[in-house]
Formats: sequence, C-alpha cells, structure tokens
Amino acid sequence: MKNIVRINIDTKMNDLELNIENRNIITTLNKNSNNRGTNNIRHLYSWVNNKDTIKCYSWYDGKEENINKHELIPNGSSKFLDEDSSVILLYGDIFMICFDDKNAIKDFNVSDYAELYDIINEGFDDCLSDDSEDSVLDEESDDQDYNSAEEKEESDEDFELIDSENELDIDNNTY
Repeated sequence: MKNIVRINIDTKMNDLELNIENRNIITTLNKNSNNRGTNNIRHLYSWVNNKDTIKCYSWYDGKEENINKHELIPNGSSKFLDEDSSVILLYGDIFMICFDDKNAIKDFNVSDYAELYDIINEGFDDCLSDDSEDSVLDEESDDQDYNSAEEKEESDEDFELIDSENELDIDNNTY
C-alpha cells in the first residue's frame, strides 16, 4: 500500500492509500477517480525534487463541468504537451504520485505536495492576495497625490489647451 494525492475538481485534496504498482497505475487511478475527462488518464507532467520524481496523472480533454480548478506547479516537463503545467486546463481528478530514483512508487501525501508547491512557487501566491488592507486606499488623506474634484478643476486651469489638429514636426536630427 502506497499513499498518493488526489486533487478533486473543486481543488480539495485527499490522501489515498492504494495498492498501486508501476504496472497497474492507469487501472488503479481510473478505479479511484470521482470525476474523469475523456479518453484514458495519462501521465502528463513530471517534476524532480531531490532524487524523487513527482508525476501528475490526469486528463487533458473533457467536458466543461469536469474542469479541474487546481493550478499545477509551474514548469512541469511533459513528453507531449506544449503548454506550461501551471496554465493548462485539466479535466477530472488529478493524481500526484512520487517515484524514487529507482522508479519505485513511494508514499506521497497532501502535506508533501503542499510543501513542494510552496518551495517551487517561493511564496508567489502570497503576493497576489486580495486580503491586504494596504491594497486599497479608502480615504483621501491616505494618498498625498489625491486631488479632490475642486482641486482638479482648479489645476485644469493651470494648463494651456493646444490645438489637436496640428501634427508634430518630423525629427530630422542624426543621432
């Protein structure tokens, strides 16, 4: 019995303890999938972490209602897909399986995947958070460059309007 990770279409992850071997991977994953794409599940991407290789199995084609919303780790290598692993649409469940340097399946759980995800992304997702109170300035006093409507009208008078029908001269200088 080996532990692997299943990522459901709603991005929730499960540890699955399965009797899985290299020769029966596809059959075992098909039996343990809740949602599927079309055709057969395939090995889509791989990532190397120290001496281990993490392989992603899923479907790259399917129905819209079976799109998996999880964004994979970037820069996965694939033998047949050209799209980066972090932007491709996958369908049905995604399975992550870890192999050692001798190509034997080893235990890999959700916390292992989360740790790898954080290492490879290097906290990038933290920069995109919308929860920060600093991301939006609510009050006029917070922004020194902010001009109220009255100040804007006054400052518009400081500028000279130029006839927009005139064209610019051609620059004939040699540089």
